[in-house]
Amino acid sequence: MNPDARLRNALAPVDPPDGFAQRVRARVARDAAPMPAPARSRVSRWMAIAAMVTAVLASPLAYREYESRREALAARAQILLALQIASRELNSAHRKVVRPIAMTPAPVGAGDSEKEGRQ
Repeated sequence: MNPDARLRNALAPVDPPDGFAQRVRARVARDAAPMPAPARSRVSRWMAIAAMVTAVLASPLAYREYESRREALAARAQILLALQIASRELNSAHRKVVRPIAMTPAPVGAGDSEKEGRQ
């Protein structure tokens, strides 16, 4: 027999035996009896759904918090830099003002008039 003929014979329609449909229906009815879902399964399913919804709703809030914290840290760095620059400039100005006063000699007669007024 050639392969085509064997394939045709193997795939030829065959009538089921008597009572086959009733046996299948009975088995489906027996196996498909309504089984109550365990309460734990339902609870865990709802908890998973609630966790997903919470994550989806909270993610924009968390990102906004992250962005504001990052902006605050950048502003802090700028303020610290500005304070360092201001401090450097003030120290430079202070040195320019204080040195000339300390280097100039005091007038000779300035201290004598106070001493004479006390006696």
